[in-house]
Amino acid sequence: MQKFLLLFFILTVNFVNAQNNTDAKVAIEKKPRNWDTLKYHKFERVLIVGLFQQHRTFSTEFKQLFNNDTLNLSSHTYSTEIDFSGAAGVVINYDKFQLSISKGISPPSTAGGKGHTDVFGLGLNVGDNRWVSESYYRRFKGFYNDNTPSFDSANYNQTKQYYLQPSMLSSLFMTRFMRFKNYEKYSYKAGFGCNYRQLKSAASFIYGGSFSVFDLKNDSAIIPLKARYLYNDYANLKGIRSINLSANIGIAATIVIFKAWFIGGYFTLGPEQQWRNYNLTTSHRTISYIGWSGTGRLSFGLNMKRFYMIWAVARDYNVYNSTKIIATTSSYSANSTFGWRFHNKTPKFYQKFMKTKIYSYL
Repeated sequence: MQKFLLLFFILTVNFVNAQNNTDAKVAIEKKPRNWDTLKYHKFERVLIVGLFQQHRTFSTEFKQLFNNDTLNLSSHTYSTEIDFSGAAGVVINYDKFQLSISKGISPPSTAGGKGHTDVFGLGLNVGDNRWVSESYYRRFKGFYNDNTPSFDSANYNQTKQYYLQPSMLSSLFMTRFMRFKNYEKYSYKAGFGCNYRQLKSAASFIYGGSFSVFDLKNDSAIIPLKARYLYNDYANLKGIRSINLSANIGIAATIVIFKAWFIGGYFTLGPEQQWRNYNLTTSHRTISYIGWSGTGRLSFGLNMKRFYMIWAVARDYNVYNSTKIIATTSSYSANSTFGWRFHNKTPKFYQKFMKTKIYSYL
């Protein structure tokens, strides 16, 4: 995977250089700036290619509220096993569109008794400095039970092997919309994208919402046999699907040093309407519930005229509570991205697209 990404980067450099024409002028009327150009700069009509390495973990915690559990047998957290090499990917940005794709690069290993997790991610980012729509799909296959020493201490003490669910599959599709109140001075994409450059420190309130579909499924019961009697009707739970709609508010800020180094972050939180379907092996149970969702991100790096480096960490939470069972998902990711901005001639098909009403709405 790493060799493929390096080859892709080299081919892109050669292609762009071949297409580049510094004397060419694009006959497109540019819109007047709707932001303070002393605060941040946008790289227009520039092809941006970046490579990134990612460490990502995902966990789902289950708790039951049916019975008193004095032995701590009913708390179960299924986590992914990914070492620091994690996943690798490529990100391509042009104007208002950004596409990213990542794939796990860690080979299967029996070290640590935690099994292996296969990782895949795909993302599409659309928008400018006023608003951003982030859509992504991420999938994890293969989990281990982090609470194995509590419910199966005899076997764990002897083998150091965790309770594994290699067929367990967790996926999430999400579309998140964010609008920035102070977009004239603050640029979200300067810290979490690649086609803007924040020149002076700024902050902004965020308001928006999201639509997501969370899916967790297994080929057998998720709860270990020794703890199933505590879960009553949910003892043979094989999966959960939840369709979610949320509204969020938050705040974002970026601190800039010498117009190049930066530290940025944002946090959002809000209520989430969830339509859930529980697969109980022999039957299904549907529940409509209001929960909570939140996102926190932090980034720092070097953002120059051509070259940029971004290190970013993100934390996402979703709570699927009910009066009988609690399921909480949390995701952690750490990205290291470096890229280059290529000045090139605007393709003819994109010139035509820029003159359409659809583009004017973006």
